[in-house]
Amino acid sequence: MEQQQIKKHYEAGRIVIIYALFGCAWIYFSDTVVGWFVRDPATMTEVAIFKGLLFILCTSLLLFLLISRLSGRIRQSTNALRESEERLDFLVKNSSDSLVIVDADGRPRYVSPAAERITGFPVAQLEGRVLDTLIHPDDMKAVRAAWNEAVEHPEKTVSVQYRHIHKTKGWGFSEAIGQSFLDDPAINGIIASVRDITEHKRTEQLLQESEDKFRMTFDFSPDAVNINRLEDGLYVDINEGFTRITGFTREDIRGKTSLEIDVWHELADRQRLVQGLRENGYVENLEAQFRRKDGSLVTGLMSARVISLKGVPHLISISRDITERKKHEHEQLKIEKLESLGILAGGIAHDFNNILTGIMGNISFARVFLDAAHKAYKPLAEAEKAAVRAGELAHQLLTFARGGEPIKKVVSPRRLVEEALSFILHGSNVKGTIDIPDSIHAFEADEGQISQVLQNIIINATQAMPGGGILTVAARNEVLTCNNALSLPPGPYIRLTCTDQGCGIPDDILKRIFDPYFTTKSAGIGLGLSSVHSIISRHGGHIGVESVIGTGTTFTIHLPSIGRAEERADAAVELTAEHRGGSILVMDDDQMVRDIASLMLTHLGYEVTLCAGGYEAIELYTASVESGAPFSLVIMDLTIPGGLGGKQAAERILSRFPRACLVVSSGYSNDPIMSNYREYGFSGVIAKPYTLQNFKEVLSSLLEMKTV
Repeated sequence: MEQQQIKKHYEAGRIVIIYALFGCAWIYFSDTVVGWFVRDPATMTEVAIFKGLLFILCTSLLLFLLISRLSGRIRQSTNALRESEERLDFLVKNSSDSLVIVDADGRPRYVSPAAERITGFPVAQLEGRVLDTLIHPDDMKAVRAAWNEAVEHPEKTVSVQYRHIHKTKGWGFSEAIGQSFLDDPAINGIIASVRDITEHKRTEQLLQESEDKFRMTFDFSPDAVNINRLEDGLYVDINEGFTRITGFTREDIRGKTSLEIDVWHELADRQRLVQGLRENGYVENLEAQFRRKDGSLVTGLMSARVISLKGVPHLISISRDITERKKHEHEQLKIEKLESLGILAGGIAHDFNNILTGIMGNISFARVFLDAAHKAYKPLAEAEKAAVRAGELAHQLLTFARGGEPIKKVVSPRRLVEEALSFILHGSNVKGTIDIPDSIHAFEADEGQISQVLQNIIINATQAMPGGGILTVAARNEVLTCNNALSLPPGPYIRLTCTDQGCGIPDDILKRIFDPYFTTKSAGIGLGLSSVHSIISRHGGHIGVESVIGTGTTFTIHLPSIGRAEERADAAVELTAEHRGGSILVMDDDQMVRDIASLMLTHLGYEVTLCAGGYEAIELYTASVESGAPFSLVIMDLTIPGGLGGKQAAERILSRFPRACLVVSSGYSNDPIMSNYREYGFSGVIAKPYTLQNFKEVLSSLLEMKTV
């Protein structure tokens, strides 16, 4: 109301101000304007009369408009207030809660209609009635405390629960939420919202009675919960989790003990449970195996405690099915062992590849001095191939243990297939046939990894044909379009198929053959085909399989091709010295590797400087630049145990000499630097073990680029 009065005075004040401003402006400007145009006194008198009449007319119109506007606003405000009061009255009358205004004497001055439903008394009988006659005597203390708190803290809302009298139903329960407005002259009381909570209280009482049993046991627990009589171990009850995990129903176990239904796989586990209960009264996290109704075993993690039900000692047991978790732990143990193998393999591969570098380097170097017709030429070539396979085995071990990014170069599919078939089928009763035309395109790949793929597939094929048979490997060029069924990017591909005449693979196994650690072999570890799938994926390709029981299996591999056949020089071509000129710095921690690298590079016509670590390489390269004759190329070992390796040394050299030509060398094919060497500033890569031919290919391409 006060706000309404303030608004009215404000509007009236605005009218007066507007009227005063208008009048002043009229008097001042009208006289001034008339004085500009009229000089005759008589005429000015007549104009003044006319001006006065016009002033009265304008101000009357202005007052009319302003008063009409004020009246409209007052009318709108009155209507809004009336509508608000009507809405409030409607809400109060139709609310399920009762609104009560209690005066300072504790007598209800206003009671909304909902109170009749709550108490059964008409509103007229409640208004003015003392609260003591409506509230249970035992609850008056709590009500008075809430009353006093509301009076002392009028800014707070206070709630209290109590029992109230009902005209016909005895005592009910109510909850009142109130706030004091005793200091407000317009209200002069405490306003409270009263809600009937009788049904809620009764529900609470019913839940409380059954809480002891259901709170500790069933409650729809996914774990197996059972209650046994402590005296004889007889099952009293089980939950649905027990039935789901073990397969036993209430009818199966009623009147029986765990020994009678033979649920314990090892009686020693039951004895541990009994002993723990005797000593402590409880057992926690007892791991044991239990026998299901169908005879299969489940691993459970059991916790049990002695409780009292109606004064009789009982045992409540909760068992969680951890069968899958144990399987996962077993698989995790495999992974950890594999990681340990990877660490071991890394160390072995480093030394092993250095040794192989010496072997292969010396063999390839020795072949340079022999004519192809020499008796020792072919054995040396075979020894070199065997050394290459030994290096591939080291790379395979790393791929199994850690994976590995492919170190790609252009390769011929026919050569890889021929070598894999010759290597795996040698001495077996399986015949290998090759259907690969000369027009087949080459592709970029890691030779060692793709050889591993072919060898794994061929090994599986031979094992599927223990009585012998034919393994056919075919290759065709293919162009995949957009939205192809393999979900591969569009472009040229080669399709490589390996078809055997084995026993075939059942459908349920066929779906899982690429899963890690899945195997049907008793001595297998389940990594062969999973690594095959991983390698093909890392090469941007796809592998699929089809099988017919009793007929055979076909593996189909798609790999991106370069769109043309690759002409490769025969590996038996005589390696002759080809002088390119210039000096080369070789950094490697292994003396044997440095020696064979020096022999090969010197034979090819280069001046060679050797060093064992990164710091020495930096000093030598810096000195060569300062002398005006920088090294044409630096070959840097990636890993220097206990010293500065190729990556760090290359960063320091390139920071001072950005035009330096650096080649990274390592036996770790799984190191990302080997597959993405350009991202780390290297101009080329050469993997250990290397041959004279490897050196020629890498050095020729790099030094030719420098001379362009």
